[in-house]
Amino acid sequence: MNRVTHFANIATPLPGSGWASMDDRQRLEQVSRKLKDGPAQFLNLVQVFAAKADGQVIVHLKQSLPASQRGPFLLDLEDWFREIDAALVVWLEPLGDRNSLRNLRGIEVKS
Repeated sequence: MNRVTHFANIATPLPGSGWASMDDRQRLEQVSRKLKDGPAQFLNLVQVFAAKADGQVIVHLKQSLPASQRGPFLLDLEDWFREIDAALVVWLEPLGDRNSLRNLRGIEVKS
């Protein structure tokens, strides 16, 4: 069987009932506690923005990371959070358009 089609047909894991039954504040506290227990690099670079019932953990980077380091860093963070629940997925907080030339011209990008 082709590897690509094999993984394409696997259902996305859903968070367990323990995660889903918590309210937003409890989920955020649990993820923040896990962040504090982890390696110092996580705590120094990441602020947890939200933890949703569907397993999305949205984080904000306190300082800029080059793209070559950002991807592996977020994957390591996601792996660390998956000790809480195997279905947790880390998302980086969406940023607005930071292109200074478009901002000067008054062009607005709607997403």
